[in-house]
Amino acid sequence: MTDISKEPLTLPSVENTIQVRFSDTDAMGHISSGSYAAFAEVGRAAFFTKVPEPQSEIPWFVLVHLGMDFVSEARFGQTFTLSTRVAKMSERTITFEQIVHADDKVACKLEVVLVAFDAKTRKAIPVPAHWRIDEMGSKFV
Repeated sequence: MTDISKEPLTLPSVENTIQVRFSDTDAMGHISSGSYAAFAEVGRAAFFTKVPEPQSEIPWFVLVHLGMDFVSEARFGQTFTLSTRVAKMSERTITFEQIVHADDKVACKLEVVLVAFDAKTRKAIPVPAHWRIDEMGSKFV
């Protein structure tokens, strides 16, 4: 998984339309905070399906940090979109920036950190070395 002889890989940015259900709202009619976490999972799943290499070569990742900033009110009935991109990467982690828009207005910004994980040993492992490049061709640190 850390084969640096592979060609550098440009990691995708992903856009999703989010189907919001009435059950995603709280008693005040706002989209609940837990729902934003679930929306973010949809974006990360889409990201990993778009990584341009065989799915069998993509390591497992586990969540180690989830931060949410609620920017503006969002309510059931609005059109929701989610953008997901890699903001930074280290030897063992990927940090995602995810932004939920409601009717084209930022509703929630999420910072999500995942660590590469070996399911057999139950330990952190390096992110594939050839992944450490962004859309502008810059290496991550």
